[in-house]
Amino acid sequence: MIHTFMRTLAILLTFFIFLPLGGAPEAIEKKDAENCLLSATVLSDLHMEGNNTSRHLRVGNVLRAADKADNDLLLLLGDNTMNGQIIETLLAYGLVSRFFDAEDVIVAPGNHDMDTSDNTSGDFEALSDRFIIMRNIYFGNDGDKVYFSREEKGYKFIVLGGEGRTGEDGKQIISDEQLSWLESELAEAKESGKPCFVLNHYLVYGRNGDRSYAGFNISDQNDRLTEILEGSGVRTFYFCGHSHYGVSDSSVQTTDNVTYINLPATGNPGNYYPANDECGKDGIGMQLEVYENSVVLRFRNYLTGQWLEGYDSYVFELD
Repeated sequence: MIHTFMRTLAILLTFFIFLPLGGAPEAIEKKDAENCLLSATVLSDLHMEGNNTSRHLRVGNVLRAADKADNDLLLLLGDNTMNGQIIETLLAYGLVSRFFDAEDVIVAPGNHDMDTSDNTSGDFEALSDRFIIMRNIYFGNDGDKVYFSREEKGYKFIVLGGEGRTGEDGKQIISDEQLSWLESELAEAKESGKPCFVLNHYLVYGRNGDRSYAGFNISDQNDRLTEILEGSGVRTFYFCGHSHYGVSDSSVQTTDNVTYINLPATGNPGNYYPANDECGKDGIGMQLEVYENSVVLRFRNYLTGQWLEGYDSYVFELD
């Protein structure tokens, strides 16, 4: 009952910040709709801010457009809020709930969702606990940790999360317990013979080009995390955000059995170091399509309704 009330309250609040204008967005067509086994929209860094009208409109219009993709899932890669405030969470999750069913959304935490700042109160642990409670209420989770996994149509989705942040360089802290859990989840995925999808806000050092080389973009357990991912023998797709880099040739990189995908900030007014102007704008996310023998990744600007030329057809054959 409380979950239904909270979701309804959040949805009602969003009508004060977002009323769609103009015609409905166009349908987002799949490469091969008849044979697509699973599809998802992937977004990162919405950065919903309580008093930022332009961001309310931007995020609302992105979600409204993504709803036209006839997806199985919406994947959010963290920094869903700007300051981790409850009102920002209500607005962000309320907008998501207007367009997507709770069971169709998988949410990873970002540093802005749980870090202390001038606009948040409490320590990291308290903010993390609050994130978990709100995530569980709005998206049907029942776990007590920032990390979890779930299956959708037989495919495993693994969500990693920071359990703290180092003070000197802002690295994501991942515990040994979480890494051991990740190993067991990947071992289970290997038995299925299907590809696995890992969501984490932070990048992996040495992957995705220069964007991963800033210390605050990576975890404190980077070497161990890399070893686990690339040593698992599982065909893995690792989605991350955080860098705010525009789309470029380093956005998607494959090393051994792992394809690393770094997404721009969907909700920010611009992204750094784009390959061209169109690739650095706000509103950019990705369509994920899974087929029997391949995985397809396609960058799209959901505000303009355009695929990003040159980055709209990554096709990975599956053994």
